[in-house]
Amino acid sequence: MLGSNDMQISVLLAGDQGFRTTVGSALGPEYSVVEVDSVHSAADALLAAKPALAFVDLRGSSETGLAICRRIKGAASTRLLPVIACADEGQLALIAALDAGADHVLAFPPPLGELQARLRAALRTRLATERLEDSSQVIFALANAVEAKDAYTEGHTERVGALAVEAGRLAGLDEETREALRQGGVLHDIGKIGIPNEIINKAGLLTAKERIVMNKHPLIGERICEPLKSLKALLPMIRWHHERLDGTGYPDGLKGRAFPLPAQVLQLADIYDAITTDRPYHRARTRAGAIEFLLGEAEKGWRDGELVKLLGVAALNLNLGRTREEDIPAPPAPIGQRRTE
Repeated sequence: MLGSNDMQISVLLAGDQGFRTTVGSALGPEYSVVEVDSVHSAADALLAAKPALAFVDLRGSSETGLAICRRIKGAASTRLLPVIACADEGQLALIAALDAGADHVLAFPPPLGELQARLRAALRTRLATERLEDSSQVIFALANAVEAKDAYTEGHTERVGALAVEAGRLAGLDEETREALRQGGVLHDIGKIGIPNEIINKAGLLTAKERIVMNKHPLIGERICEPLKSLKALLPMIRWHHERLDGTGYPDGLKGRAFPLPAQVLQLADIYDAITTDRPYHRARTRAGAIEFLLGEAEKGWRDGELVKLLGVAALNLNLGRTREEDIPAPPAPIGQRRTE
């Protein structure tokens, strides 16, 4: 048993008085109970108490209980909160509870032994998930460290993510894929953490040997992110954001339909931001100039011309890129030594 109220595990109990009394009495002194009977009070309690798990009454297909479950699982801040529900007997009630977001479903009144076992299982899952989330945060922190290595790329990953999301929306990509694009914007260049600073920050074109080293960064990035299942959808974007539709890109020489659309969208957003922002190795282009440049690459067979046009609309919608040549300063390196990393 835990001997201090400060160390108690907070549990949200959502249901009528009989439900809350029955479940609350079975929890034991190591749990701190927060009782609610409406969606509004549940929302307030989730914010204030930050419970470790929730018990929700779904008997009689309770609209309030179903709404609370959906509220918990639909919000980014609580979507990982384990939900244990009590529901009526029968497959339909079980399916409705699981569809609403319940992670465990019990009969009512719940058998004491099973209730305690479900509690322990839910808390173990919560702990494992939090550790996974912590690992993800470490990866994102590494990505921010990579960006900090180069003063010229400050804000690059955020802009790439935002532009990719908007272009993806215009291209009809679903919400889950667009969220992966947002995260991919942050993580696509994380592999540069393994590239020497003198290559990343070189003011001018890379030598053949330096290019071989630089071209390893997509593979390094993929290896960094691969162990985390939560980042699985990002791996193709990280590995393939320097491919070309005609097969002349790297690291795998993908061609045509083998080059996935989300990776193409992220790549175009990456190139657009690279050539419209000030770098030590080239003069930035205007918004129109960048789209013209990308359309020229589409004529070579490297990019999808229709996707480039959508990217131009996305950049306009987000007001990314300068519109006047006179607003763009000259770089320290000779003009014409353009790079798109």
